[in-house]
Amino acid sequence: MDRPLILIPGIFGSVYTPTPFGKIWSFGPAGYVYNPFVDNLKNLGFIEDKNLFICYYEWWKSVPDSINTLIDVINTAKLKTKTDKVNLLCHSMGGLLARAYIQSDIFNNDVDKVIFLASPHLGAANAYYGWEGATVPPDDDDFVNILFKGFLWAFSKMKGETDAVRVIREYIPSVKDLLPSLGYDNYLFKYTANNSRIIFKNISYMKEQNIFLNNLNNNQDVFYEKIKDIFCFSGDGIFTNKFIQVEETDNEKIWPDGKPVGIIRDEKGDGTVLRKSAFGIMGEQFIIKSSHVGILNESLQDLSSILGLREKPKINILEKIFSYVSILTDKKVMILDRSNKTKSYDLFGELTWHFASKPKGEYEISILQPGISNIYIQTNKQTISKRINTAKKHFRSIKSIIEIDEDGNFELKER
Repeated sequence: MDRPLILIPGIFGSVYTPTPFGKIWSFGPAGYVYNPFVDNLKNLGFIEDKNLFICYYEWWKSVPDSINTLIDVINTAKLKTKTDKVNLLCHSMGGLLARAYIQSDIFNNDVDKVIFLASPHLGAANAYYGWEGATVPPDDDDFVNILFKGFLWAFSKMKGETDAVRVIREYIPSVKDLLPSLGYDNYLFKYTANNSRIIFKNISYMKEQNIFLNNLNNNQDVFYEKIKDIFCFSGDGIFTNKFIQVEETDNEKIWPDGKPVGIIRDEKGDGTVLRKSAFGIMGEQFIIKSSHVGILNESLQDLSSILGLREKPKINILEKIFSYVSILTDKKVMILDRSNKTKSYDLFGELTWHFASKPKGEYEISILQPGISNIYIQTNKQTISKRINTAKKHFRSIKSIIEIDEDGNFELKER
């Protein structure tokens, strides 16, 4: 443990609260995933801001736009620990940010080990749904998709946009950086008119291309020249979207490369990233029987060996969420949690995100000020988005009760 460790979370893993003294960053709702992992790193002997540093970044921007943020964190870590190099521990898209810096012309030769946890080096098929259609794969309620739907709603409200595709293209371009790259190979297919055979669409001729990853992978040799200790972890044993069946559309805006009508999955993956993509860059390989988020804590035993630690990790496993409630509100709405299970997170000083697993119970919604209020409620069973206009002339505090059962069904009642 002679070098400081920098944790780079994945997409959706950083939010900030504006204050008079600057931005205060945190994992936000993704803390459900990352906080237990950080606690386990601390159990291994890491101390935050001493030898463990978190690289929060603006994940909604294109990945290369956050290189300077990573550089700032590296410089802070080197200064505080009086070392010349750091180790990078990267989850998911965080690995692509690490590569973008290391393979750039401004790399300062200040990284020793790089550890990739389920990083999509070749891209991920799930990103096709997000970028081309502003949606998530069907019948897939894992934690990453919960965050995607919540942040999409949040950005729509903050930007005053009703067109979800425009929100993605204009304000969350990082989703495009996760599309399958040329190295992933062809992944869209359709059946011929008589359904007698399958025809794959050549990825090289798709209208939407992952230029970022294509360029990054075309210059992999640069990465190998600069970094010698490379470790790649892949989740495994969970069916992961691999090929997408599409049908042609005439719409140039939504689904320009074809509207999804079917999916082919492969269990060689973590539910989000295929093993082939996680191992899309050379390094020592580790296969973990776990999900995209579960791989964090499931990798601890191997991480302790890689980082030279000898203490036994305390494993805290996070698997798929089967019951949850996600409630997003603007600042005019207060949530009273009668079950005392939700955790609340400030999003960019404009919205509040209340999240709980196993959410059975009652939640009181109070609209405190006149004007237009927005509420988004999502469980594993239902979703509702409400826009409530309380006229100033006849305004009185409006209260509603959400009743949620153990299966995630809910009912919204006016009081």
